[in-house]
Amino acid sequence: MHRRSDRRPLGPGLLEALAWTASYLVAQILALAGFMALFVVVVFGHWPADMQSVINLCLEINLDRSFVPLGVTNLLCLFVLAPLVRLRLGKQARTWLMVRPPEVGPLILVVGSILPLAIVSEQLYRWSLELWQMLSERFPSVGPFANGNAVELMVQFARAESFPILVVAVALGPALGEELIFRGLIGNGLTARYGRGLGMVVTSLLFAAAHGFPPHALATIPIGLYLHHVYLATGSYWMAVIVHFLNNLLVITLAKFGAVEALPTSPALLSCSMGYVLITALLLSRPRLAEPIAFGDALASFSAPAATIHLRTRLIAAAAVLTFTTAFVWTAMAQG
Repeated sequence: MHRRSDRRPLGPGLLEALAWTASYLVAQILALAGFMALFVVVVFGHWPADMQSVINLCLEINLDRSFVPLGVTNLLCLFVLAPLVRLRLGKQARTWLMVRPPEVGPLILVVGSILPLAIVSEQLYRWSLELWQMLSERFPSVGPFANGNAVELMVQFARAESFPILVVAVALGPALGEELIFRGLIGNGLTARYGRGLGMVVTSLLFAAAHGFPPHALATIPIGLYLHHVYLATGSYWMAVIVHFLNNLLVITLAKFGAVEALPTSPALLSCSMGYVLITALLLSRPRLAEPIAFGDALASFSAPAATIHLRTRLIAAAAVLTFTTAFVWTAMAQG
């Protein structure tokens, strides 16, 4: 009699990862529908209500121009997704997701990389947007997609909404939900099955696809790769959430106060920003064991002891900080 082998990856494979990505989008739609249904019941006292009366009320209070319905969905969808993830992973959910507090040293490193990462992402978005606009002019058939710029819509909403609402709905909500689905569930499954490199790339592409608008999606790829590296290198779900939250917080703060367009940019600053992020990733890196082929192996490799940082690496890191700071100040002064 052959014993059944339990040496198999626990998380999703590629097809299931695609299904979870679609489920994340569907959960947001369901959350929005639930919010609107609750809104109607509270205002009119019953369900369903006369559709024209609902439309008139929404127009009267400018609900169609408010970020509240869309922002609330980022939090409400957690109530849909979190139980599903728990059901999928079973009793080992917290262990598999690596729900543990972050260490102070790595936290300081990643906090310092937020601004350089934002500069790289913003420049990539600008280039992608220019290319997308050229493409939409040459191929009119993509016109409907060209007008779905969620980034510009978010900037408009950010300037109109109160800052606390933006922090909770736009910075915190996506950080919790997207890290749970893309790094914790999908990412762990794909890296355990296909290796760290390929797993990170595929997960980051799915993460980008979930953001819809092509230029925005392309701009999120380096963020997704960096978040995934931080998650695996530190072995902490909360570390990835913090980095994601701070990145979102920086973006909405710049958008709220009209400073997105004023973010400094130059070839020198872009190069120094990329160098800063890469050095941070190097400092976070840990020695790898053999590529994981099962749940236990994956956890062992993700929780390996930290590597010794050589003096040369420390000097390179110090140089990266100095050059980035110099390039940022120089570019800001030149543009100001």
